Amino acid sequence: MHKALKICLADDHPVVLAGVRAQLERSTMDVEIVAEAGDGRALLALLAQNPGCDVVITDFSMPSDDERSCDGIPLLQALRRQWPSLRVVVLTMIENPALLQAMLDVGIHGLVGKLASIEELLQAIQSVVNGRRYVSQELRKRLHAGTLADGSAGLSPHEAEVVRLFVHGLSVTAIAARLSRSVKTISRQKSDAMRKLGVDNHSQLYAYARDHGLAA
Repeated sequence: MHKALKICLADDHPVVLAGVRAQLERSTMDVEIVAEAGDGRALLALLAQNPGCDVVITDFSMPSDDERSCDGIPLLQALRRQWPSLRVVVLTMIENPALLQAMLDVGIHGLVGKLASIEELLQAIQSVVNGRRYVSQELRKRLHAGTLADGSAGLSPHEAEVVRLFVHGLSVTAIAARLSRSVKTISRQKSDAMRKLGVDNHSQLYAYARDHGLAA
């Protein structure tokens, strides 16, 4: 007997959750949305309660002041570690090559830009269920470009993640707690990132992150 594909959704913007749900339910794909979460911690809890979930579609950046919250690379690592058979599709506005590559290196199965068509999201779901990795067209271009003239591709994944969290309002201490690293390490990575990006102060760092795909 045919079984509907069970999908869990996670995004910190309710309108995005509602939009993705509506598009999936209107599609010809036989899906059942079994759970929705507004942050990483809630997603992990919901998955523990719904062990039959086939695919999770999650945002990458769901920052919070709560040091116990989980988003970005730590969230993807937790998903892959705790549910190795779960297919993970990241739906994101992030365009920075270092962070995009870091997501793939964690072992996610699908990577789709939020501006991509519903057809690309459906293709991603179908691909990952069939054991194939899928990256949407625009994000493939970002990855294949390799380096950017503005230098942001020179950031390491760790540095890019530190900048992302910092411009979302987390202190160096909070970032260290979130990423389970020392304050000294986080401070060095932030300084190294600023040096590589050629920015001298936090205002410039905020502007740079906003303009170059690190603050989404």
